[in-house]
Amino acid sequence: DPTDWSPGNVQKWILWTEHQYRLPQIGKSFQELSGKDLCAMSEEQFCQRSPACGDILHAHLDIWKSAAWMKEKAAPGDVRYCGEFCDTSWADSEVDSSCAGQPIHLWQFLKELLLKPHNYGRFIRWLNKDKGIFKIEDSAQVARLWGIRKNRPAMNYDKLSRSIRQYYKKGIIRKPDISQRLVYQFVHPV
Repeated sequence: DPTDWSPGNVQKWILWTEHQYRLPQIGKSFQELSGKDLCAMSEEQFCQRSPACGDILHAHLDIWKSAAWMKEKAAPGDVRYCGEFCDTSWADSEVDSSCAGQPIHLWQFLKELLLKPHNYGRFIRWLNKDKGIFKIEDSAQVARLWGIRKNRPAMNYDKLSRSIRQYYKKGIIRKPDISQRLVYQFVHPV
């Protein structure tokens, strides 16, 4: 759980994230911050400390916070999660972020749909769950569902796909090595 990180853990996470996503070195911008301090910061505050990649760091911290939240809310044994920068079994954990008490992100919503194939399999499905590769089968329906969740009746796939493309630069979602229409891949903490 990032809120439990010491300033040393925060520095390890910063270095790991810089290396993992080939980010420019941040230096001492986040030095002496605890995990609790880091989690309390807004994206704007991240960008003030690191204009080059504050938004990316904020997005990745959000992934770690969500994983910790999922672990906390799940029944024991449901989520296999280890905290010190190791592989998370993100593909197996069922998420219902509608009750998380915080705004849902599009990547979380897509994961929710993917984890309920009996309900949404005709709209979105895994192509390779282990690698996080999925395909949007019915782009209009996925956009409609996202619009309902966000209370935005005018949502369409053009707007949704723009949001997905924003995740490319943040390293959350990418196009897989073999690019196909409406096929995407989650990039998860490793």
